[in-house]
Amino acid sequence: MGNAEGPAVAVIVPMYNEKHLVLDTLRALEAQRFDQPVHRDVLGGFRVILVDNNSTDDTATIVSDFILAGTTVPFEMITEREKGTGSAADAGARRAIELGATYIARTDADTLPAPDWLASITAPLLSGKRLVGGRVRARSGDGMQSTVFNAVGRLWRVGHLVEWVRTRNHDPDKRRSFAVVGNNLAIDAEMYEKSGGFPRTSIEEADEDQVLQQRVRAITGGDGIALAPNAIVYTSLRRLDEYGTQGFVSWYASSDRTATEQNTDIR
Repeated sequence: MGNAEGPAVAVIVPMYNEKHLVLDTLRALEAQRFDQPVHRDVLGGFRVILVDNNSTDDTATIVSDFILAGTTVPFEMITEREKGTGSAADAGARRAIELGATYIARTDADTLPAPDWLASITAPLLSGKRLVGGRVRARSGDGMQSTVFNAVGRLWRVGHLVEWVRTRNHDPDKRRSFAVVGNNLAIDAEMYEKSGGFPRTSIEEADEDQVLQQRVRAITGGDGIALAPNAIVYTSLRRLDEYGTQGFVSWYASSDRTATEQNTDIR
C-alpha cells in the first residue's frame, strides 16, 4: 500500500497552545515501533501531520524547531484557522488523504502514545474493521488523580462488558460496548470520506469523536467498529485539575457546555 508518494499510514494531531506538553508527544510519536514487515514493506511506514489551531503561545515554534532538527519519519505542520478540535482534526485527516494515506490514526498533543500504540491501533483496520478505538490512561506525573482516573477507567471497562453482554443479541447497529475517543482512534480513509469524517465544530458544540463513531456506525453497524485494547495512550488530566471531579463529570455530561461557563481551552 505504501507508494512513491509516501506512507500509507498518517497520524494526525490537533494542537492549540500546547507548548508545555507537545514536545513529549512528538518524541513519543517518532519513537513508535512500526517496523514489522507489514509496516515497513507493505504500508511504507507512517507520517505525522500536526494541525495548529491558531495557537497564541510557542506551540508552532516548538514544533517547527523539532521538524527542522531532523526526524526519522516524515513530520509536517499545517494550520487550521477555524476554531475547534473537530475543525483541526478534519483538516489533518483531509491533508492525510490528500497525501495518499490509506489509514489515519489520531491522537492529541497532550498524550504520550505507548511505543506500540500505532501498530496496535491500526491492526484491526488491516483485518477489515473501519473504525478502531484504543484505551486511555493517565500520565503518571499527575499523582493521586492518575490513580483515581485509571481506577475509574477499569470500572468503565467492566461497564462496557456488561453493556456488550446485554446487547450482544441485538442487531449490529444497536450493539454497544465502548466509546471511541478522539485521542486514540484510527479509521480508513475511504470510510472517513464516506461518513463525512469529523464534524467541523468546537468542543462546546459537540464531541467530534462521538459524532464520527455515530456516522460510521450508521454505515457499517457495530461490526465495523473495533476496540484495540492494547493500543494505549497516556493523557494529561489538566481538565480534571481545572474543573475538579464534580465539574469535570458535569461538563462532559452536559448537553449545553456553554451554560457551564467552564473554560474549554484548558492548557
